[in-house]
Amino acid sequence: MLWENTDHSASEATLQYTMEPKEFENRFLPYDVLTNLAHVTMLNRQGFLTDDELAELRAALTDLYHEAPAVEGEDVHTFVEERVTERTEAGKKMHLARSRNDQVFVDTRLFMKDATIDLADRILGFVEALDTFAAEKNMLIPGYTHQQQAMPSSTGLWASSYADALVDDLRSLRATYRIVDSNPLGAAASYGTSLDIDRDLTTELLGFSGKQHNPIYCSNRGKQELQLLQTLDLVMLDIQKLAEDLINFSEDQQFFELPDEYCTGSSIMPQKRNPDILELARAKAEEVSASKEAVRRIIGKLPSGYNRDSQQTKGHLIESVDTVRATVDILTPLIEDLELSEEFTVDEGIFAAYTANRKVEEGMAFRDAYHEVKSTEEYEVHDDVAEPVRQPLGDLRTFWTDEREAFDRMSERLLDGD
Repeated sequence: MLWENTDHSASEATLQYTMEPKEFENRFLPYDVLTNLAHVTMLNRQGFLTDDELAELRAALTDLYHEAPAVEGEDVHTFVEERVTERTEAGKKMHLARSRNDQVFVDTRLFMKDATIDLADRILGFVEALDTFAAEKNMLIPGYTHQQQAMPSSTGLWASSYADALVDDLRSLRATYRIVDSNPLGAAASYGTSLDIDRDLTTELLGFSGKQHNPIYCSNRGKQELQLLQTLDLVMLDIQKLAEDLINFSEDQQFFELPDEYCTGSSIMPQKRNPDILELARAKAEEVSASKEAVRRIIGKLPSGYNRDSQQTKGHLIESVDTVRATVDILTPLIEDLELSEEFTVDEGIFAAYTANRKVEEGMAFRDAYHEVKSTEEYEVHDDVAEPVRQPLGDLRTFWTDEREAFDRMSERLLDGD
């Protein structure tokens, strides 16, 4: 056991209580291996490891990456070190000039970078599905204020409104990504190390755009996670509203027909087609929001330096990423397969403002036109369909494509030893 001194006086119950769930540690295994590859390369360059030791460590680490075994023991960091040390004595030198604190900091940053790139790509696909629906399935429907039919709108204008909202979320995601893209490795236990290490080299090897300078701030675990959760909360807020609209517009108003494959039945009522996916999306949005608030509360009361409380942010982060991914993945094809219905009625009153404006164009004062239309309740009906408003995605698509290619190149270089 590598941590004999640490664990000597701790009871088994204490160790079990303080351990991370293994499913979370398994998720961090590939990032921990990449971090170790960068760190041992740097130690070699700085003269702390011989070339032969580096070669042995690299072989053991790359095998571990490709084998992807289930993590055992205290945590992923200890597990990796123990497995490597079983193969080579050089494994005992891997932990030089760092702490498990900055190991988990940098692993988390790599996880967040990878996850953010992946989520952005999926959200872009969702936006494109909404834009395609708006362009190809556009018909007149009423727009609502105070949940009452108010003015003419269209299915295209409705769908593109959510595409616009998600584009704003993608911009927030990009801003968060740029903050996350900073290397904390080298902070050790929050106060740096007296050894001569090269943080610029590990920053380059791990593909970060820069390094986080102050070691105490590096240990401010949870803040970057909170920033990502705040953006994911916005994504799910938009999805929650979209789900509510789809439920209403496919049941009460009957603008849309939900595809059968995205509905469930009842155990007792044969006629039912239930929008369970949409109802669960509404609920899952609340779960992401709750995770954001939990992380805020966990880290908000902590003093500077590392505190074990912050360990509890990992689960909220991973589960929220998974929730957003799964929700976007199921709603994108639902939108692609969503059909229009013509079995609804439009209140002619939605043309009231249009009728008043027509009278103004003919020379009447607006307030007089307003009162005349209100008193007569006679409306000039038209069948013009509002065109969707689409935002260009070029710069966002390019940004996330470039970041995916850069992240994958970083992983390949570290694993190949280039």
